[in-house]
This record gives sequence, C-alpha cells and structure tokens, in this order.
Amino acid sequence: MELCTQLSYQGSLRPSKGVFFYEQADGTMKPLPIDHDAIVGQKCSYSEAYQPSGSAKNLQPQDLAFGNPVRRESCYVPPTIDTVMCRFSLRVESSSQTPFVCNSHNVAEALRHFASAYQKAGGYEVLARRYCKNLLLGNWLWRNQRSLGLKIVVNTSRGSSFEIDNALLIDWHEPWPSECKQVLDGLMAELADALSGAQPFWFADVKAHVSASFMQEIFPSQLFSDAKDGSNLSREYAKVSSGDGQLWPSLNAEKIGAAIQLIDDWWSDEADKRLRVHEYGGDKEYLIAHRMPASGIDAYSLLKTVDDKTALLESMQSSNDIPVDIHYLMAVLVKGGLFQKSRSA
Repeated sequence: MELCTQLSYQGSLRPSKGVFFYEQADGTMKPLPIDHDAIVGQKCSYSEAYQPSGSAKNLQPQDLAFGNPVRRESCYVPPTIDTVMCRFSLRVESSSQTPFVCNSHNVAEALRHFASAYQKAGGYEVLARRYCKNLLLGNWLWRNQRSLGLKIVVNTSRGSSFEIDNALLIDWHEPWPSECKQVLDGLMAELADALSGAQPFWFADVKAHVSASFMQEIFPSQLFSDAKDGSNLSREYAKVSSGDGQLWPSLNAEKIGAAIQLIDDWWSDEADKRLRVHEYGGDKEYLIAHRMPASGIDAYSLLKTVDDKTALLESMQSSNDIPVDIHYLMAVLVKGGLFQKSRSA
C-alpha cells in the first residue's frame, strides 16, 4: 500500500487532566496546597565555571561560592494528611477502525480491512490488556507512584468497579495474584470492546489513593516557562481552576496519556524497557530512536505492508499468533496522528 498525501487518525485514548487532592472526614475534596518558595541556591552548573569550548573561565574562588536566588513552586502533603488522591477520567473510542481523513479510497479501504482483521483475530484484547496494566499499576502517577501504599479504583460507564488494593505489590509481568488477575481481565474486556467498536464510546473514572509519608513531596506536571513569558519562577506547576476559584495541582492529560501508552517492548527481542508508542520508537531517556527507517520496523515502513499483514491476520486463529509488529502498528493507529507522505514525494 502506498501512503497518500492526506491521512490522519483521531486518538482512541482520551484522558483528562488529573488533579491532586485529599478528602476531609465528610468526604469534601480539598486541593493540595502549592507553596511559593524563595531560596538561595548554589552556583554549580557547568556554565558557571566553563566556556562552551571547555576552557575554564577567569574566576576568583569566591565567585562560585555566592548564592543563586531561586523562586519556585513546591507541593507537599499537609502535615495532618496521610492519604492523597489523584483522579482523572478516560474516554475510549474506536477511532482506529477507520481513518479520520484520507484522500485515497484504496488506502482507506486497506486500513479498514486491516482493523477488521485485527479485531477478528483478537488483537484489541492484547492492546487493551497492556493499557489496563498501566492504569491498574498507577504508572500514570509517574514519580508519585513511589509511596507507602497505592490503591487504584476504576469505575466505568458500564457500572463496573475494579479495584487493586496495593498496586505496589504487583508489577508488569504476569502472572498476577488471582484476585488481581480477575480485575485485570474484567477491565481489559470493557476497554477492548470500546477499542474494537463493540460500543461507540466508554468512560473510566480512575482514582489513586496514595498512602503518603509525613509531608511527602508531590510532583504535579511542570509548566514550561521562562523570562520571555513574564514568569520569575524557575519551576511552575500545572494547575486546574475549580468553579470556586481554588487551584488544584494537576497532571497534564498528555503526561497521563503517555504513561498509558508505555507498552512498546516489541522494538527488539532483547528489549529491556517499554517505550511510549511512537512512530520511530523514540526513547526520551537515552535520546535515541529504536525504530529507525533503515530497520524497516518504524510505523511508516509497516504501514506500507498493510495488505500483507491483513492477509496474515485473516489466516490466524488466535491472538497469540499475531506478530508483534502488527500489534505495534495498531497501537500507533490507536494513538492517532498524521501519517501522510509529503506532497512532493
């Protein structure tokens, strides 16, 4: 299949922002406070003492001992609180079933046939299981996952409730304890139905109960700001304003979505980490791409082989037989984005 000049998919996984709060005895939700600190930091960066060329600057010993005034925001659990909540909602749609925009009838039909064959082979259950693991393990909390205990509760638009008492006692690798496996299986079935179009959309209300140590530091999403924006803060946190004017520290929807999509360990037989689904297998930790075009396993190379992959899927009897590059390709379509080639190509 040749890529066309207009091809895009809407994302199937649409998380909201997450907010941090605690509950009072009567159940009232109260946002965690955000403090504004003014501290005297240290001059310890490379550029304080070295030129870009690597040669040392002409400095006096006392020049590097002076303080460096810093203004920043911080967020800590109040001293009388031992449990913090973080909550967000997730909407799942079957947007990977067909392109959102496509200016080629043949390409659109090929991609629809691919999605249909993937669904019939049970592929969406494999993806859904991985997304659900990230939800139930609390990976979307990022650094805030590190706590004394972590309870995850997921309530769905079907009226179901799924609960993991302490996500810190399980990890990505199965088998899980039987009660946790039942939770995973149930949540996976609902999410897979939503991805495959068995229902038009599906909602999940996801809530983490974080057992915190005394005045534990909390890490909301950090905003990008600099002097050009008029900000004098070296660190500023994301916030959500409620109707009564209160500011709630928050996790960006993009950050939550990135954690849910940390499922790509298919980039190598010897993969030692799961990557966020990305067209070129981008690795933010090592700043490299694991799916370079020369490898033939990047999203665009695989899109060109959709016809062959559809034929392969139609011959399969079980999702266990689906090659990993097909799971990866569908995960890219679930993520959504622009996949067209250049008009000058």
